[in-house]
Amino acid sequence: MKNSIDFLRELCAFPHRGSATKEERKAASLIRGKLEEFGYKVIVQEFHATRDNFYLLPVQVLFLAIIAGLLSLFSSLSWLSLLLLVYGLVLLFLEVSGFDIDLTVMPRFKSQNIYTLPDKLPSKLVIVSAHYDTQRGSFIFHPSFIDRIPLLFGVSYLGVGLMLLGVILRFFSLVSSSFWLLSIGVALSFLVFLVFLFAWITGRYTQGANDNGSGTALALFLAQDYKVNRADYPSDTEVLFLFTGNEEGGTKGMKAFLRKMSQELPRDATKFIVLDNLGTGKVTFLKGEGMILYRKAGKELLEVARELKKTFPAEIQEQKNLLLPTDSLPVATKGFQTISFLGKDEKGRLGNYHYFTDVFENVDQDFLRLEENFFKEYLKRVTSLK
Repeated sequence: MKNSIDFLRELCAFPHRGSATKEERKAASLIRGKLEEFGYKVIVQEFHATRDNFYLLPVQVLFLAIIAGLLSLFSSLSWLSLLLLVYGLVLLFLEVSGFDIDLTVMPRFKSQNIYTLPDKLPSKLVIVSAHYDTQRGSFIFHPSFIDRIPLLFGVSYLGVGLMLLGVILRFFSLVSSSFWLLSIGVALSFLVFLVFLFAWITGRYTQGANDNGSGTALALFLAQDYKVNRADYPSDTEVLFLFTGNEEGGTKGMKAFLRKMSQELPRDATKFIVLDNLGTGKVTFLKGEGMILYRKAGKELLEVARELKKTFPAEIQEQKNLLLPTDSLPVATKGFQTISFLGKDEKGRLGNYHYFTDVFENVDQDFLRLEENFFKEYLKRVTSLK
């Protein structure tokens, strides 16, 4: 049997696995081949979606906001300004809330999910999921800047908020009261707009050993182990393995999977385990997801994680949520039980996150070996739940 390090080494032979690129498709073929080699029936689900949303969604929203602010300052088209601002805010809300609605006008590119499927879906399912695509690295994720990302988002929210208030005042003909609100809002939004635009233009894809070669490698290890040791798991529960594409573009792969499969999955008896960024730090499970609409992780999944934490007290921790969503957010939005596991330090940092140092050599191989045992035991306990 191969271990997760072997699988990770093969994934890192690609220069990157950028969302909806030919390199992502090559990695998908590798994963499909591994699963078929293990003996699974494998489904390849193609879909089309936007990419680079971490950079381009803020660029779109801020561009709309700036145009709206300028129109409100220098014309009488306050109704158009308000319409543009609302459209931009709706784009942002849909992106960070987990809903499968994409109203952007950006071009779509081909991506794909790979997942295993038995001939007949059983009454109880556990789905182990990991995204295999990689993000563009840029100066925003440099170790000296990354802790300022929440501040960057905060400045953008402040700028858009000031403009929204100013546009509303202009809409009701309160011109003098709105001038400074609009002027400051436009200035702040333009500053952050330039930051994201420059980061996107100058960014390039990372190798993605940690994010998320590590989670993909662990999922492949579990898929192999499950086939070899199927008799160790309850006979009334099936484990499916899902590898999502274009997660970095806004959990697009998971949304596509749920769009196709959510009606076929037994809603009250399907549980998702999401593996992401597990190459360094401590095994960290999240209590929930979402920046705007907070959605709790599955109660039973949390209970199993907390119980197993007693066996690994120094290596396991729990935290509330992330600034950005994982694949668990659209799952929770659809009403399924889900939990996300990541490798984070005590301060909540992900190792080499979205930066060019995210290479095979910087993955903690001893940590991966520990996680193999942890997730094997976690999966056995989850499949044994009544």
